Amino acid sequence: MQRKVVVPGELVAKGKYRLGEGVYRVGDEIYASVLGLLDIKGSYVKVIPLAGRYIPKAGDYVIGIVKDIQPAFWILDINSPYDGILNVNEFIREVDPSTEDLYKLLPVGSVVHALVKEVNRAKKVLLTLKDKKARILRKGRLIEIEPTRVPRVIGRRSSMISMIKKETKSSIIVAQNGRIWIKTDVDMTKFIEKIIRIIEKEAHTSGLTDRIKGIITSKLKSAEKGEGNEGGEA
Repeated sequence: MQRKVVVPGELVAKGKYRLGEGVYRVGDEIYASVLGLLDIKGSYVKVIPLAGRYIPKAGDYVIGIVKDIQPAFWILDINSPYDGILNVNEFIREVDPSTEDLYKLLPVGSVVHALVKEVNRAKKVLLTLKDKKARILRKGRLIEIEPTRVPRVIGRRSSMISMIKKETKSSIIVAQNGRIWIKTDVDMTKFIEKIIRIIEKEAHTSGLTDRIKGIITSKLKSAEKGEGNEGGEA
């Protein structure tokens, strides 16, 4: 079933619902606080935002880009109003900043998949690479989508992204800050970016996973016949 699009201030429900994100209560009435998709399940109501900046929280995985280097830490752009801070003691291995050159370990422009370890009251976002999912991302292609579309790209119980990775035999990392890293051959990289853009645009529609699988199946069949090959940079 396709979800209803609601606007800020629109009445979305009445009664004793439990409130999720994107809604507020006035007396017995519940209103949308953001532009988004109305989601009512049982006694729970929320509005899933259709746009907005990424606001980090502890436990998130993000893809960050090194933008500056200080004597004992790196500063990363995490596609947010706030920068990420990666201290040397949160690097993938032990580092002695008095004897090692941080510019060589992780130069400006380096891309990493990191865990948000803590967000303090001053909105300092502390990152770590000391996590089994964290890593330095080398080569590959990095794209950005609306952070609010990330859950749809991942899918329920990772159904969408698992299907894409399995069908295309590609390495893909989807981070909660709206960045996606793709590593495969040039043609498939361009194709995966194309289908991710479709998901981003049609996130509110039903049956999307099946449609995307159909597009992939058609692409692979064409490739087997030697049709529709495209060039480009990864």
